[in-house]
Amino acid sequence: MAFPFESSPEESGTHSEFIVPSLILKEVDAVIARTLSSTTIAASLAAALLAPTFAAPTPVPGGANQAAGVTGSLHSTLFNGQVRVRKMQITKLTQTGDEVYGEIPGQRWIVFRALMSNGTSRPSDFQQFSASIADADGVSVDAQPDKVRPMGAVTNIAPGGAWRENILFPIPADFKPVKIVLVSADKHYKAFRISVAPSDVPAP
Repeated sequence: MAFPFESSPEESGTHSEFIVPSLILKEVDAVIARTLSSTTIAASLAAALLAPTFAAPTPVPGGANQAAGVTGSLHSTLFNGQVRVRKMQITKLTQTGDEVYGEIPGQRWIVFRALMSNGTSRPSDFQQFSASIADADGVSVDAQPDKVRPMGAVTNIAPGGAWRENILFPIPADFKPVKIVLVSADKHYKAFRISVAPSDVPAP
């Protein structure tokens, strides 16, 4: 295809300059602009598709030492589908029978006591709870297995049958408990999270 041209009057016959009319130049510029625009959009889309995506992390529910559970105060009756807990209190050691312990410098003993019963419809054996007591800062003291009594397990408890639970905690002298956590040995059942008021705790 030949483009129309003009010969410059200043040039001699030995040299001619082809000049593309301004209308054609504008059309060429528009085509180039459209091409560049399409290329830029395509490149942007490709970059977006190839760029890695990062999902926001799922928050972990609860604190590091928390267990989901049945909650209530010492004055509640609580049930987790297996064990019913009632008549709860915190006392000092009786210093009789298997509760005779000497003083520990910087520490004192308190005892969680409760009446527990078989809340199922059949005679059952119950492994003892893992027990801990915590203050408002989340600092906790675990009860040693031999301090969770009856030790080890209670066996052949009839439906509705009850036993007395006593859990001994040696705590720092200035420890202010706000919660007791009882974790069932059978992980199918929720833990008990029992709130403790200052008035529930005997004075040293």
